[in-house]
This record gives sequence, structure tokens and C-alpha cells, in this order.
Amino acid sequence: MSRKTFLILPILFSLACNLASTPMMESPSVESLPAETQPASITVEAPISTPMAAPANLSDYAIFSINVQDFSYPDQSAAVLNRIITLHETYNVPVDIYLTDVMAQIYAEQFPQLLERLKTSPVVAISYHYRAPRPYANNYDWLGLGNMSADELYQIVLRYETRAVDPVSGQTTDAAGGYQYVASLIGYPPYAASSLASDARVDDAVMRVFKELGAQMTVVHGRALNLGDVKKGLNVRPEHYDYMLFQNDGADPAGSFENALNEARNAQGANAPYFVGVKMHDNDFFSTQSAWLTVYVDGGKRPNWNPSLQSPLLTQAEQDAMWAMYEQTVIYAASQRERIGIVNLPTVLEMIR
Repeated sequence: MSRKTFLILPILFSLACNLASTPMMESPSVESLPAETQPASITVEAPISTPMAAPANLSDYAIFSINVQDFSYPDQSAAVLNRIITLHETYNVPVDIYLTDVMAQIYAEQFPQLLERLKTSPVVAISYHYRAPRPYANNYDWLGLGNMSADELYQIVLRYETRAVDPVSGQTTDAAGGYQYVASLIGYPPYAASSLASDARVDDAVMRVFKELGAQMTVVHGRALNLGDVKKGLNVRPEHYDYMLFQNDGADPAGSFENALNEARNAQGANAPYFVGVKMHDNDFFSTQSAWLTVYVDGGKRPNWNPSLQSPLLTQAEQDAMWAMYEQTVIYAASQRERIGIVNLPTVLEMIR
């Protein structure tokens, strides 16, 4: 991404922020897996855009992340993402957008213009995340992965990250899917991919597959993560405070953001520079909970599932409050960039190098 995207005129926090909204067969045994089930050739090169230049001599940083996952309401999800991209482009605020393969396929087939924006926006960097019914989601082993050998685990995970998943049975199909599919759609391997596996051996297999498919970073939760930390060969996204913005609607955006910075600086084990991870999900803007929770947790943790289940929608007032919090947080962060570096993962990788 060009350096010019970091140039922004001083922004008054009182600026109005009414931005217009634009209008997943039985799982094969390891013995039956095809011998050719190996990572397809993906060129691990820099994406089309180059990273934004990292601000120098700063001790505080913020990373905005959007986790996209709501297949129940594709129209609302697409509208939310379009509005978020417009907001971040308006204020030159970089953002990491984490796609599941299911959402990437929905966008590719139903909202191709949105997919093009995701690929070409100067402020957007794409990463990958997975959800149930993949059996290596945390505490979700309905397939018996814990009883498999290391090689069996690797082959199963590899198939799940190169093939689509049937949303009812949770089994892989012959269609393209997983991390590799998202990479093929956006034109580069998504920067980050993380393991949600609670079993250490399963975690090893998941991390190995993501690294082989081209991921450069991973995400870890539950402790302070410093710039330069590494997990199983992948750089870890730095984060000293997990600022779950969706839990703070109604709070003063500036005061809440400054509190997050203080929490990051005071985190146990934290070393400068300090990073605040500002987190939202697409469904936070329109529904009471995500589609995957509704279908694959509330609907039970074993197949078969009913992917037509839907969570209730937020009221218009609740949606407006969530948007106000998010928009004003982005605007405030942009107004503070002389003292706070706002970066996404391509820039973080440059900082590590």
C-alpha cells in the first residue's frame, strides 16, 4: 500500500460520521485420501499492494480487525462490509478482514463487486479464519481427531483446508474450499491463519498446513503477545489488549479507546511497542449472535446440523448504536495518528523484518 494512504489532514473528532450504507459424504478415512492431496501451488508473494509505511518512533499501535462469518444473513453481511471499507478508505485507516471460505464463496458468487473491493482496496488486508463444523475448532472434535496419528491428522486437516465442507454433515466435499480457496479468490495467501484446536497434536497439524499453504502469521489469544513473537514457525499477531469493541457500544469512543491503550501498556509481560486489537464481527452490526453459534453450537456439536437456523436481528436502535460506536472509534483513532500507529498485518510484517 502506498505511503500516501498514511497522509491525512487533521480530523476533528466532532466530525459527523453518517456514512451511507451500500446497498458449507462421509469424511474419508486416511487410507482413502487421494495421494495427490497435497498443497496446490500458491505463489507466496507480496499482494498486489505494498504495505503501508510503519510510523516511526511510536510506542502505541492499533490494529482494526473484522471477522466475517455470518452466512445466515448474506445481504446484511455484504452491506456491512461495504460500509466498513468505505469508512476506512475515507479516513485512510488500515483494516484486516478475516474471511471464512463460506463467506468468501458467498461474496464471489453473490457480491462480486464487494469481492473486488476486498482485493483492491488500499486499506484492506485479507486474513483467514475457520469455524465449526470443521472438527478442529476448539473443543469441537466430533470426528475423533484425538485418536489419529500425526500423519492422519495432517492429511485430514490438509483436506479440510483445500476442500469445501458440507454444512449439514460437516464432511468435506470434492469442491474447492478452506484456506487454499480463499487464497485463489483474492490472489494471494491470506496473511494470517490461526489454530483453534485445544489438542496440542491437532494444533501442530493445523499450524503445519497453514504454513505450507502460505500463511505468514497466526493469532493467539489469552496473553500479551509482543512484536516478533513466533508460534511453530509463524509470526504471531502482536496484541496486548483485546479491545472487543462490540461489547462497548454506548461508551464514550475516545475515553474507551484511551482506556484500551492504558490496558495494553499495563498488560503482564508486555513489551513496547504496545498493540491494541480493535475487534468486530460482521454480525455485531445486525444480529444478536453469529450464524455459526446459532447453527453449530446452539444447534448441537455433532452432525447433522440445520444451517437454515437464524439468530434474531438487532433493533434499528441497537444497530445504530453499534455503528455510531464503530464509526466514531475509527474517526478518533485517525485523529490521533501522530501518537498512535494504525496498522494492519502487512505493515506489522514489515516492522518485524
